[in-house]
Amino acid sequence: DALFVAKQIAAYLKSNPADLVLFGKETIDYNGSQVGGMLSALLDLPYVSLASKLELNGTTAMLEREIEGGIELLEISLPFVVSAAKGMAEARIPNMRGIMAARTKPLNIVPAFEASNATEIKSFTLPPTKTGCKYVDADNVDELVNLLRNEAKAI
Repeated sequence: DALFVAKQIAAYLKSNPADLVLFGKETIDYNGSQVGGMLSALLDLPYVSLASKLELNGTTAMLEREIEGGIELLEISLPFVVSAAKGMAEARIPNMRGIMAARTKPLNIVPAFEASNATEIKSFTLPPTKTGCKYVDADNVDELVNLLRNEAKAI
């Protein structure tokens, strides 16, 4: 669950502090976008969600995020936690040289911190299958009205 993941990251960061902790919009918490906020609460750090631009300036950062009707500009002091929205970075396809160089880099495996899960997933179910759609000729208005009234109950 999201709290378990946040506790794991918090345990690591307590002994290995970071000035900036960056999350994607949808993380490994089943796209709940919860881990970043939970981590900031566990570490008592400021949190900015869904930032679309990030610029570091020494001990502060300038952030932008899209809000209804405009763009919000934020200035925040390090350290902090931020989740990124689409637009913060462009996806790049690595070249073969980069792929080969990455294979030789050491991989630091950190043992898990012992923590209990706050939630338990009981089951996953698929949504009900959708019924097929009907095509109505553009000239057949009577049939369209009949389908909307009697089958879809839309009018």
